[in-house]
Amino acid sequence: MSAELPPPFEDAPEHTSRYGPLYWSALVVGGGFMAFGLVALFSKAGATDPANFAVFFVGLALVHDLLLAPAVIVVATGLRRASSRTGRELLFGALVVSAVIALFSVPMLFGWGAQPDNPSFLPRNYAAGLALVLAVVWGLAAAMLLRRRSGGGP
Repeated sequence: MSAELPPPFEDAPEHTSRYGPLYWSALVVGGGFMAFGLVALFSKAGATDPANFAVFFVGLALVHDLLLAPAVIVVATGLRRASSRTGRELLFGALVVSAVIALFSVPMLFGWGAQPDNPSFLPRNYAAGLALVLAVVWGLAAAMLLRRRSGGGP
């Protein structure tokens, strides 16, 4: 017995995108911002120092991939065992947001690039600012968890 083959040149099933208009419009807007940043970086190369930016960008990627992401995975594994199923994704979300914010605040925290002859270059208390932002992130996560547990919705 032979298997029945479909007729040649039959229309393939219609493929529909799972991405909606919000995704595509955000992609266009975000792409525009990235293009603007790259044009500004290279058109004002004397002021922006693209080579220094490239070292910083690659360095952040390496620190993220080699240190931050594995550390987040280890901590998330511990949180998974210690947390209830209800709040797990809130904890993971707050952990990831906290890790990214902490990574990007490292240069300001350590004063890298500060210039003694320009006191306005890094003028703030960045440790206090980081603590405040992390308190807001974890406070929002806690408030959302309390709302869920009290039956207030997702």
